[in-house]
Amino acid sequence: MSTTLRWWLFFCLSLGLFALAYAFGLIEELYEKDVTKISFGIIALYIFGSVLVGKSSIDMNKGKDVKTSNEVAWFMSESMLALGMIGTVAGFILMLGSSFEGLNVEDTESLKATLTAMALGMSTALYTTLTGLVCSQLLKIQLVNIEAAK
Repeated sequence: MSTTLRWWLFFCLSLGLFALAYAFGLIEELYEKDVTKISFGIIALYIFGSVLVGKSSIDMNKGKDVKTSNEVAWFMSESMLALGMIGTVAGFILMLGSSFEGLNVEDTESLKATLTAMALGMSTALYTTLTGLVCSQLLKIQLVNIEAAK
């Protein structure tokens, strides 16, 4: 099986999983719970990186040098991890930054509002981390496919 065909099958599988996540409401949940929207930047970077890897596999089948585009894709993969970690830190800042300013421990409404704000920050932290890790790994699988075919 050619490198391009393996890439195409993996890319279509990725798009199918994305469509399945959309059908189950996971994309909408991600949109609601990631207040920074860094996760969507990571997903866009994944799609762009996947297309770059696909172009590299086509070029490689034609005998062209793909070293530069593969290095860019590896950098994009590492950038996805870094963006996930930036989202984690941003989520923790959201969670802890101003949560305790107007806290009155004797008022249950004040406690509920504080816990709601903290939960939003924590969900941002976890969702961006998960998105960065998953997208980075999926792009690395595609890159290893290209590297193994050389």
